[in-house]
Parts: sequence; structure tokens; C-alpha cells
Amino acid sequence: MARIFITGSTDGLGLMAAQLLSRQGHTVTLHARNDTRARDARAALPDNAGVAVGDLSSIAQTRDVAAQVNDLGTFDAITTTPTSATTGEEVWRPRTASRTSSRSTCRRPTSSRR
Repeated sequence: MARIFITGSTDGLGLMAAQLLSRQGHTVTLHARNDTRARDARAALPDNAGVAVGDLSSIAQTRDVAAQVNDLGTFDAITTTPTSATTGEEVWRPRTASRTSSRSTCRRPTSSRR
């Protein structure tokens, strides 16, 4: 199976991907912005291969995360989840309601054949 590193894997899409890949037998290394989120990620996926900690909105911390990951060896895949490089907030948000609606219109025929 593959060794996979997933950024932003403490919640949302990143955590769901990590859980799915782990259930499929892959070795998953997580990423967390800080120690609190790392603890939460470890609790959500106890059989993880490790957690790299650092805020990717900071160049210095991004370099530190890269060093942590490089120390772990090679990976078969690296997956990133959508975040903003300036705020760390998720960019993609699921829609809760559609902006369009479908309507069916019943019209009386303009001409009738009998």
C-alpha cells in the first residue's frame, strides 16, 4: 500500500480523505496547523503514521513542516486540501441550498384536437 501525506487533515475534507485512505490500508501521515489540532487529529485517526505540525500560512513554518516530512522518508503521494495561504481558512465550502430552482409549468394547449 501507499505512504501518503495529507495537509490540512485535522478536519473536513482532509480528515475524511485520511480516514478513507487509512481504512483502505494506506499509511497516512497527517498535518495540523498547531499542537491542539494535532491532538484532535490523532484522536480522530489513532492509527496515523505521524503528524507534521505547522501553519502553512507562514513561510518559516511551511519550511519546518517540509523538514518534518522529509525526515519521515519518501511518500508515494502528497495530498493538499483547499485552504487560503493567507488566512488558513477553507476556501471551498459546500452549498447548503441551490441558487436555482426547477419549476414545472402547466399550460393549457393553444389548440385542442378532439
